[in-house]
Amino acid sequence: MNIVQVGSYPLSADCIRGGVESSVFGLAKELSQNHVVDVFDFPRIAGKDTVERQGSLTIHRYKNLGKYNQDAIERGKEMLRDIVALHPDIVHIHGTGNISGALYSAIKVYGIPVLLTVHGLLHVEKKNALRKHPSLKHLYQLIVQSRAEFDVLNQAQHIIVDTEYVSIQLEQLHAKKKISNLPWMYVIPQGIQSQYLSLSPKSIKKPIILSVGSISQRKGHLFLIKAFEKVHSKIPAAKLVIAGSLAEEAYLSKMREEIENCCLRDSIDILTNIPQEELLQHYQAASIYALHSQEESQGIALVEAMAAGLPIVSTMVGGIPYVVKNEESGLLSPYGDVDKFARNLLRLLEDIDLRNKMAQSAHNIAQSYSWTNIAQAIETVYNRVISEK
Repeated sequence: MNIVQVGSYPLSADCIRGGVESSVFGLAKELSQNHVVDVFDFPRIAGKDTVERQGSLTIHRYKNLGKYNQDAIERGKEMLRDIVALHPDIVHIHGTGNISGALYSAIKVYGIPVLLTVHGLLHVEKKNALRKHPSLKHLYQLIVQSRAEFDVLNQAQHIIVDTEYVSIQLEQLHAKKKISNLPWMYVIPQGIQSQYLSLSPKSIKKPIILSVGSISQRKGHLFLIKAFEKVHSKIPAAKLVIAGSLAEEAYLSKMREEIENCCLRDSIDILTNIPQEELLQHYQAASIYALHSQEESQGIALVEAMAAGLPIVSTMVGGIPYVVKNEESGLLSPYGDVDKFARNLLRLLEDIDLRNKMAQSAHNIAQSYSWTNIAQAIETVYNRVISEK
């Protein structure tokens, strides 16, 4: 099968930024073992036009000629030309932004079977951001990005979603007439890289709390820092490590200011854009994984942490409850409830037996997220979409 994947692909396997990059990377690598796979990375600011060949996997990259991410759509015609020239059996597009929608429409015109993966709904993410942090910027993002998302969703005939939460959100949008078309939906989670699955739980660890997620308001790091302040007052030896790609400089400044205000400079480390090997070491050193996110469709880092044998402390938002089983593989609390979040952290730090029990449960659950299993499920969808051409 000749497969084209369209979506953000990491510049380096050593530094994967975000869930979409991880998903496109993992799926492409797995599929290329049995198929010919071409990946079309979205145009990047300060990028280059290149073609990289790695056996049966080829990565096509494009430079964003503008100053902003939305300017990437200007390269859409060239991307379309190069995709069509490959005569693919199927095109798999990741995401619901402007360029995804434009390419989806054009590829349908050419009669090429096309599939869409929704990595969380932009409309829901931006609506939550506006409600919790009102601003003209969030209002603008909600209007513009929702319009683009609804356009591509109305065209889509087959959609992969990573949790039932996303499929429920799509059904609600359809019921509210935000989208007129409700496509076939397949719930297939995003996988994790094999090196995480080879990790194993360790029963004796220092009181280190790890949080992995982009440095952005959506991940709720400020709430986590405030919760950790309460934990540190009872367990002075506790440490917090926050690692992730730097998405919002202003938010990073607020985090550092909060750390100074809480006098926690020696107990909290913020690590940005670190290589995968270093990240793996932090997963192995930690005793708990914590994420105070305001919105997740699945949360790949949650599964990575579970594979490393870390019990989860997180929020009961979005798709998280579909991934983390409360009181089984972790402890969940409402977004913004700093006191409950802190109590959950303390409960696991103080109860070693409970922590070990949840660690083993988390590790066992994570094994089902191997890319081998997930790629097989996606291939079944490919065959169905192709057969309906």
